[in-house]
Amino acid sequence: MPGSLLFAILAVAGAVVAICHGLIPPLGTMPQWATNLVGGAIGGGLVAGAVFLSWRQLTAVLKEEAAGRRLLSSLALGFVATGIGAILFVAIGLVFVSGVGVRIAQGAILAGSLLLGLRVGYLLEIPFYPVVLSGSKTTRHVRTARSGMQKYLDTSVIIDGRIGGLSRTGFIEGEILVPEFVLTELQNIADSSNSLRRRKGRRGLEILRELMQDDSVKIRVVTQDYPSIKEVDRKLIRLVKEQNGTLVTTDYNLNRVAQVEGIRILNINELANAVKPPFIPGEEIALEVIDRGEEIGQGVGYLDDGTMVVVENGRRHIGRKIKATVKSTLQTEAGRMLFVEPVGENPRWEK
Repeated sequence: MPGSLLFAILAVAGAVVAICHGLIPPLGTMPQWATNLVGGAIGGGLVAGAVFLSWRQLTAVLKEEAAGRRLLSSLALGFVATGIGAILFVAIGLVFVSGVGVRIAQGAILAGSLLLGLRVGYLLEIPFYPVVLSGSKTTRHVRTARSGMQKYLDTSVIIDGRIGGLSRTGFIEGEILVPEFVLTELQNIADSSNSLRRRKGRRGLEILRELMQDDSVKIRVVTQDYPSIKEVDRKLIRLVKEQNGTLVTTDYNLNRVAQVEGIRILNINELANAVKPPFIPGEEIALEVIDRGEEIGQGVGYLDDGTMVVVENGRRHIGRKIKATVKSTLQTEAGRMLFVEPVGENPRWEK
């Protein structure tokens, strides 16, 4: 119902009630019916405004975090506060002589106690409504176990693409959840004016489409959002923390923040590094040198798993596949690097 229509209906209803019951005494030279007409219309308009604003607030609340628990607490405390207000209502009627002022005071106390109870109950962090102790511990354990199986994807891991293969092989256990705000960010990337970002976004959407069509993968989109939080990463951390789930990401900074927040994390890059085979100094590998390195004479190549290899004296081998001997390895935050030299050649520092 539009706000203007609601205002008009309640204004007319307020005026009619005030005139029929003579709630407002005459003011000055104005007849009583006129004061009741004006006062009743104003009162009805105020009620309409309160109802309209309350409805807008309620629709916004339903989109916020833990809305169900907060609403239950609000209703429970509102009921208790209304009972207290009713006792005061009766007490005022017994103490004071009945009149317009007394009736207004009684109504204000009753309505105020209800609104106060609803508001305070919603703001409570701890549920106000009674909790049944019997079986509550079991329910809590079941919920924790079930929630821990839920994997929440961020934008980086969707664009990365490896989540599809991991899901199909069964290494990602439990249900995969994609928050709607992550999907929105992915769509914004796909619509970017930057060609590279646009390709990444479209690749992520295509990967999601394939996962949604794969019957062997349990995946769905969740609509819970936090309008008061602007950053997508903060929304994601809040959601995963509240639902006691697991965050799946390849984002280094998000990974560190999530660790500080104390939530479970599955970092695809860390998993990839963990399953890469170890290389022992002196071991021979075959690779193609594809580019020059940062130092003079160095070449750079990559293994099939993406491991970066720095080839000493390898610049003259660019474009060729060679055999090389592992000299050392370096583990960095971005992954592992190998330092090798071509077989049968002395390293540069020995010349």
